[in-house]
Amino acid sequence: MNFNILIFFLISYFICAIPFGLLISKILNKKDIRQHGSKNIGATNVARVLGKKYGLLTLILDSFKGAITVILAKNLFALSSNYEKIVLLTAFIAVFAHIFPIYLKFKGGKGVATTIAVILAINPLVGLVVISSWLLIFAFSKISALSSLISTFIAILFAVYNQESLLQIILFVTLFILVFIRHIENISRIIHGKENKI
Repeated sequence: MNFNILIFFLISYFICAIPFGLLISKILNKKDIRQHGSKNIGATNVARVLGKKYGLLTLILDSFKGAITVILAKNLFALSSNYEKIVLLTAFIAVFAHIFPIYLKFKGGKGVATTIAVILAINPLVGLVVISSWLLIFAFSKISALSSLISTFIAILFAVYNQESLLQIILFVTLFILVFIRHIENISRIIHGKENKI
């Protein structure tokens, strides 16, 4: 991979590491979201602590930063012989940056909104399946973590069923593992019936 691609990856990291949940809480509400609720900077905690409109704004921005970097990669490197690898690596970097942002000493969000956004940008069909399954599971459970874990796992199953490329399936598995790791505490609370519902 050439220098331009590496620079693009670096820029993508710094864009996707922007902690919108924290910025929204501090700028619009004069609060540090890391000191309230679950202390997470993601849309769910922002919604719980500050209200739905702030949570929705966080969701949109966290999704947008992931989707836009993948869309840029698809357009900028459309003629590259490494096209698929570049796009998929960009998607991984986007989620990794959100979870491990340099601006917050690598302590970021749980990566769900960004994960779903990059999946949608890579493969709209898989993305729509993930979004639909998230909404359906959430409608019944009212538990964001459960919806996130199951829907991102469904992305893997559907990609395999739909015979997507091996690299794409590997990416979806990797993203699921990242989301799973960030939700270990939630999983424990779900098992013990202590997870907060929205």
